[in-house]
Amino acid sequence: MIQLTARQQEIIAVFRKKDGGLNSSVFQKLERQQLELNDIEILCSIINNECMMEGILPDFEPNPYGVELEGLLDVINRPRVEQSTPTT
Repeated sequence: MIQLTARQQEIIAVFRKKDGGLNSSVFQKLERQQLELNDIEILCSIINNECMMEGILPDFEPNPYGVELEGLLDVINRPRVEQSTPTT
């Protein structure tokens, strides 16, 4: 289950608006907690693209927004990472 903070939900809302409906089904699945691995991949791509465009300083270190995006990426990607982690 993906638990987003209020700020992360705000960021997702901005992404949804910028996306112009292209991935509306993915955003709807996120709201319903019904993401599939492909949906997670799409969201991670959207977050990574935003990070590359708006989230880094000239020295390639993350700015404060970039740090927020890294945290959002961790939350969105967690189910995929957990699924691929072998249990012992």
